[in-house]
Amino acid sequence: MYLGSSGILELIMKTYFQTAQTYVLEHKKEFTTGGIVVLAIALIFFGLALYSYNTSQPKIVYEPARACDLLTLDEAKEFLGGATINGVASNPEQTGAITTSRCGYSDGNIDPATAKVAAIVVRTGINDAGIELNKAQFASGMPTENVEVIKDLGESAYFNTELGQLNVLKGSTWVIMSYGLGASPASNKLEDVVKLADKVLN
Repeated sequence: MYLGSSGILELIMKTYFQTAQTYVLEHKKEFTTGGIVVLAIALIFFGLALYSYNTSQPKIVYEPARACDLLTLDEAKEFLGGATINGVASNPEQTGAITTSRCGYSDGNIDPATAKVAAIVVRTGINDAGIELNKAQFASGMPTENVEVIKDLGESAYFNTELGQLNVLKGSTWVIMSYGLGASPASNKLEDVVKLADKVLN
């Protein structure tokens, strides 16, 4: 009987599938066991890959601080008076595992030479690595001259007399505060900036 090329192909395919079906039925147990083993191995590799991915990703566990949330306009008015204006306000800017936010107020005096300002900069470690880096840079950033170490303020604090800045490390944040004549920061008095710090840190 002549089947033609399509008939021959159909017969070959039918024979092939019948042979394959018979083989699978005869080795069903082996296929089942092998499938379970393959599935188990695949699940293990998937679990390891997922674990590796999760551990390689930075864990954002601390909310970045916003400087103007730590010193609001109403709070700044307590230091600068009712005419206080907000001159600087920035959202946290992220660099690696650290964010930086700035906030500054002026008493509204149009004469730059006599205008008083209150300004803060806040650096936040947004994960454990960022906190450790913040601490290391806080320590290394403390000058060897024109500095006064302050006790009982945050975890560590110092006053840079040349810049009129009070630096305080507390938790995940490093806060830099300045309060006094904007044109002459070296004239800032420590006791005045400490009062500002009490408001900001609390």
